Amino acid sequence: MVEQLPSYQLMKRRKEKAMTKIPNKVNNRYCSFYYKDDPIDHQMVLDKSRTALMLIDLQNHFVYAPEDESPTHQKDWQPYYDRVQQVVVPNSQRLLEKFRQESMYVVHVIIQSHLSSGKDRSQSHLRGQFNDIHLLKDGQGTMIIHELTPVKDEIIVTKTTHSALTGSNVRLILNNLQITDVVVGGLLTDQCVSSTVRSLSDENYKVWVVEDACMAGNLELHEHALEIMNNTYCNVVNTDEVLSVL
Repeated sequence: MVEQLPSYQLMKRRKEKAMTKIPNKVNNRYCSFYYKDDPIDHQMVLDKSRTALMLIDLQNHFVYAPEDESPTHQKDWQPYYDRVQQVVVPNSQRLLEKFRQESMYVVHVIIQSHLSSGKDRSQSHLRGQFNDIHLLKDGQGTMIIHELTPVKDEIIVTKTTHSALTGSNVRLILNNLQITDVVVGGLLTDQCVSSTVRSLSDENYKVWVVEDACMAGNLELHEHALEIMNNTYCNVVNTDEVLSVL
C-alpha cells in the first residue's frame, strides 16, 4: 500500500529531493555546452508507486497527415509523420503497456477547445498557420490515436495551452496522487512537450523525457530541444532504459 502523506509533507519531500538527489547526468547524449564536462553521476531509478507516465497530444491531428495537404507540405512533413508513426507511436505503446502491467498511473494530455468559437484558447494557439490549433470535443482530429486509447482509470486532461500544467488541473492531480517522477513522451518535442517539462521541473517533479517517444517538426528541432532540456529541466532517456528499471 502506498504511504499517504499530507500535501505539505509531500511538497517538502519533493523539495528535499530536488535539493539533494536530482542528478546532473545519467548519460552523455544530448549534452549541451553547460554540462559537457560534467561526469555521469547517477543512474535512472523509479519508484513505481510515485511515477506517472504522461503522453502529450498523441492525437489524430498530430499523428496523421491532413488529407488536403499541398505537395510542398507533404514533402516537408513526411519525415515527421514517418518517424511519429514508425518510432514514436510504437514506443509509446511499449511504455503504456508496461505502465499498465505494473498498475502505474497514466495521464493522457490532449489539446481541446471548450468553445466552438475557439475564443478560450491561449495566445500560443492563436498565432496562425501551424499554431492555429482549434480542436473541438469529439472531433476526429481531437481523438487520441486508436493504438493508445485510454482504458479505465487512465486520466485524460485537456488544455488550450502548450504547457499541460498551465492549461489543466494536472498539477493538482499529480499532487493528490503523490507523484514525484513523471515519464514524458508525445508531440511536439520543442513545443508542448518542452513547455510541460519546464513547468513540471519548476514544480519540483523529477522529469524523464523519452527521446524515442517524442518528436518535433524535424529531427534537427527535436534534437536541439532535447539538448536544451536535458540536465536542466529533465533527464533524457530512451524507451529501453525506462523499461529496464520498471
